[in-house]
Amino acid sequence: MKKIVKHVFFMIGIGVIFIGGMISQKYYGLGNIIKMLNVSYVPETEKNYISESHKENLSIFILAGQSNMEGAGKIEDFDTDLNREGIYVFDDDFRWVIGREPVRNKVGPSISFAATLIENNAAYPIGIINVARGGTNIQQWLNNGDDTSLYKGMIKRALAGSSQGEIKGVLFFQGENDAEGDSTDYVDNWHLKFEEFVSEVRQDLKKDSLPIIFAQIGKGNSANWIKVKESQERVNIPYVHMIKTDDIDYQEGSIHFTTDGYVEIGKRFARAYIENFKTTSSNLQNGNNH
Repeated sequence: MKKIVKHVFFMIGIGVIFIGGMISQKYYGLGNIIKMLNVSYVPETEKNYISESHKENLSIFILAGQSNMEGAGKIEDFDTDLNREGIYVFDDDFRWVIGREPVRNKVGPSISFAATLIENNAAYPIGIINVARGGTNIQQWLNNGDDTSLYKGMIKRALAGSSQGEIKGVLFFQGENDAEGDSTDYVDNWHLKFEEFVSEVRQDLKKDSLPIIFAQIGKGNSANWIKVKESQERVNIPYVHMIKTDDIDYQEGSIHFTTDGYVEIGKRFARAYIENFKTTSSNLQNGNNH
């Protein structure tokens, strides 16, 4: 009889432990349980974070603008060989993670840009902070004093991300919305608004000569489209360079580029940086205009 009672209590104890474990796992998670037990444990997701050898050593680039900077290319058409070691992306949780396309929802110029810099020994390792937002006009990228604005969000992410390296440049691709928009958009004076954007970014990042490369909008024949392109060609401030995209094909029936088109745009951004800024980037970051 005593053996039966002991066996019953033993089975009850096992059941309590099992049920308690399930409840603990549900509410606390395996990682946290192990941490409470003081056992060394690295969650699977943390294996994607920045490596120890690359911490505080990133060459960081901010990518801003609208949907063609976000990207709209098909992932199945992307050459995964461009996903190089030493490329990191600042994610929505303010963490540096291994950079892979799609950086946003679809393929864009981000990884191609970084891979081209690495191929040409222009920078390594590289951090990408892509803050682009589809359907935005140039005015929305200016500092309007609102802490929830696109501009403030960009600066906040840039400063947070720079704890792991140095901001080496800004890439900007925007203008389609203004060219297709309404009376609140900027057609003839896009360049003045962009120059204001450049001034504000450099001031808030405390880099007077921060290299900035922007893409002129692509193919389009409407009167406003042509005016925006002409306005973009009037940008005339130091350490700013424009790349062209009007020889690159769109997806059929769209003003978004093909996957190969985004890869080429990324390469053009990188070549512009290498040709115009690489050899003097250390002086530029110190605000030396001479």
